[in-house]
Amino acid sequence: MSKKIKITGKADSFAESLQNCLGEMLVLFLLKQKPMYTYEISQELSRISDGFFTYKSLYPYIYRLKNAECIAEQSKEVAKNRTRIYFHITEYGLTHLINLKRKYRELTTAANLILDLDEMIYKGK
Repeated sequence: MSKKIKITGKADSFAESLQNCLGEMLVLFLLKQKPMYTYEISQELSRISDGFFTYKSLYPYIYRLKNAECIAEQSKEVAKNRTRIYFHITEYGLTHLINLKRKYRELTTAANLILDLDEMIYKGK
């Protein structure tokens, strides 16, 4: 009896993987617009994408970006005895965002070139 091999290209898992890959870039993009706290970033991603980009937790992205010095934090008192941590993009983060966006556009352009050739590549062969 052969073991059934699980494919990775199912639509839901593909979308989840792509969302995970784009997470850092999208967080940096929003923080380029203005400093935000984590919940605000999550809400804005969902709002701007009409609910397509939703994340259970942004903390893994925040921690990685902070450790890589792409973002920094600043505590602000928002009410008596209540502090909120705002994140902002650093100069290094801006450079990293530019590089991520360029690579994303290169990859998606190349993939679209291939996908747009559906039923045309080998026509007549």
